[in-house]
Amino acid sequence: MASASLISLLVRNKRKRKRKRTCTTSTGTCSTDDGRAAAPTRTDADDSTTDQTQSNTTNEIDPPREDWSEHLPSHIRREQMKEKRRIEKIPLLAMKTQMYDNITMLDPHGQALSKISRKKARWYVNKGLADYKENNEDIQLRFEPKARSEDEHGYGKSVKKNICVACGGEENHMRFYIVPYPYRCLFPQRYKSHISHDVVLLCADCHLRCAHQSQLRMNEMEDRYMPEARYETDHELYKVRSSALALMNWRHQIPEEKIAFHESTVRAYFEKEGEPVKEAEELSKEQLQKAIDIDYRIENPKFVSGPELVVNAILNDDETMAEFVRDWRRHFLDTLHPRHLPSGWSVNHPVMSS
Repeated sequence: MASASLISLLVRNKRKRKRKRTCTTSTGTCSTDDGRAAAPTRTDADDSTTDQTQSNTTNEIDPPREDWSEHLPSHIRREQMKEKRRIEKIPLLAMKTQMYDNITMLDPHGQALSKISRKKARWYVNKGLADYKENNEDIQLRFEPKARSEDEHGYGKSVKKNICVACGGEENHMRFYIVPYPYRCLFPQRYKSHISHDVVLLCADCHLRCAHQSQLRMNEMEDRYMPEARYETDHELYKVRSSALALMNWRHQIPEEKIAFHESTVRAYFEKEGEPVKEAEELSKEQLQKAIDIDYRIENPKFVSGPELVVNAILNDDETMAEFVRDWRRHFLDTLHPRHLPSGWSVNHPVMSS
């Protein structure tokens, strides 16, 4: 009985807390049984007023937003400026003419030998070694060539598009040396003459990305040979230069005892050079600038550049040279995953001219 009475009491209290709301739709006001005002209901007039207010706000001119780039860290702003300068220089560094003219060179029997440039075709004709065909583009040799290219993949005869071999971009092309030029220029002539297989077209962005990865690989390769430093430092002259820089740029921030130390260092240098400065005289800006311009580096006569060390290590073995070139071709493929390489391009393409 006690539990039943408790339950009935709870039900009555709950019913009391519920208040019936009475609303007047004409005025948009509501009230409760106990006389308290309830929240007003929304009418069509209110909706139209709100929409008009939002429309007026939208039509107003937005206030200028703050340039948050000014609050970025200095190193990020510096990188942004470098990227901006790089983009501005792209049109200046890009090729001004097409790399491939796709002129077909034929032997005396009419068999295609290779694709050449318009400049080379003109050279053959002007020398009386070839004649233009009916289309005034292709040329036919007047003599039988001594040797023919051993191009089993057909790269030399394939039509090459003037697009980025990586992404297919059609603007701002640059030549890219798959075997980095610092190595390639040191190769014997038989590895460079009449071989364009490892020179491809890239757009500016792909060129930057691949060149960065190639430089990292070059650094790793050259570090294996422990190259000596190109310059050695004369520490005495370096101290003189540092003291002169401190006096020139930060004199007002340096304690008096440090100023005296830097001045004595610079004065001792000039006295050693036969140009003593009196103690009563203050070091002039010209004298400080002369001390700043000191060349404190001493060139190492035993210095050998990293590319020379690498090429000299592989120069006397043709198979090692060939594998070196093929490794760079694989690195190029793994870095960019090019989708537009000319037909016949292959990692196993011959590395020497026949």
